[in-house]
Amino acid sequence: MSAKRLLTAFLLLFVAASLAFLVFKPGGRNQTPARAAEPAPPPSAGRSVVAYYFHATQRCATCRIIEAHSDEAIHSNFVVELARGVLQWRAVNVQLPKNRHFIQDYQLFTKSLVLVEFKDGRETGHKVLEKTWELVGDKAAFMDYVVHEVRTFLGKS
Repeated sequence: MSAKRLLTAFLLLFVAASLAFLVFKPGGRNQTPARAAEPAPPPSAGRSVVAYYFHATQRCATCRIIEAHSDEAIHSNFVVELARGVLQWRAVNVQLPKNRHFIQDYQLFTKSLVLVEFKDGRETGHKVLEKTWELVGDKAAFMDYVVHEVRTFLGKS
């Protein structure tokens, strides 16, 4: 067997093994955080905020990090608000037909963390946290940003 054929066979085997690893590795594409959920109706009385993480069916590693960091920032810093229902966390696949309206509703052009305010069951405002992509490589700065934005949106800052 010539060196060229041997090298070609090796490269093809390497590509096949790499693809198999990407599909079957732990933490692969079919796993989602334990708290991921579809949209739930907001409370019908009083004021509440829903922190939505909007994603697509296929997610890259960066998208998963943004979701995980956002989930951690909210669940670690707003335990009381979550328990009282003043704040809710929802991960939503915008590629599902029932959720596609969110793309237009919030002018989404990529995976996004969006804070949405409800009063007496009606949406009264929202904010897209646009710096999540910019800060994804610095977990501490990312977490500080999300916590600050949620506090401000809740009116606590």
